[in-house]
Amino acid sequence: MREALKKDIKELVVAEVKSTMTGLMTDFSTTTDFLTSEQTDIKNKIAERDSKIEELESESIRVQRELTSLNNRLSAVEKISRDHNVEIQGVPESRSENLLGIFKSLCTAVSTPIADNDIRGFRRVAKIDPTSDRPRNIIITLSSPRLRDLLLSAVHRYNKSNAKDMLSSRHLGITVDSRRVYVVEHISPESKQIHAASRKFARDNSYKYVWVKYGQVFLRKDDNSNAVRVKSCDYLKSLV
Repeated sequence: MREALKKDIKELVVAEVKSTMTGLMTDFSTTTDFLTSEQTDIKNKIAERDSKIEELESESIRVQRELTSLNNRLSAVEKISRDHNVEIQGVPESRSENLLGIFKSLCTAVSTPIADNDIRGFRRVAKIDPTSDRPRNIIITLSSPRLRDLLLSAVHRYNKSNAKDMLSSRHLGITVDSRRVYVVEHISPESKQIHAASRKFARDNSYKYVWVKYGQVFLRKDDNSNAVRVKSCDYLKSLV
């Protein structure tokens, strides 16, 4: 009888263990299936987001290219519109000033007369730095880039020949607050930033020459060095 009881208990235990194991395996299988399903969903969502990111990156590259193209076109248009202009810096301001008369005096001073019908416009322009005490620059629009270059060359020759008495407001008939006057190309704000950075770079690194030609900024270390076109402010770092 004891043997029969032991056998029954053993069978009950085995049956219970099997039942428990079966339940655990079923639960494990269900859990595994759930995790697999969740993992698949996560992978699908990641793949979908990766695809969207790639689309956005492609769109960003396309927009950036279009923006660069538009900026290049705008720069070209600005350059063409400025090719007829000269910029006169350092002329003291007066409420009763006659800008046309001032410009004609400048032309006389450098022995380069320009006919009235070749002068298309003249105006003062706003300062880049409103807090500066420097007078506003004068923009003169001429009938052709050739006349602009002719005048710029004449000013350069005059200053070279009169190193001790370079062009000043006194030569323009302004005797009060006489100061040095500069006649330069009318370049874009971006080129002005490059020019200013290049002048500072030249002072800090013993470069002898800095100049602007056809809207481009150039540097030269000394008389025996080649000219270098400064493409951007960051480009100066490569010259150190």
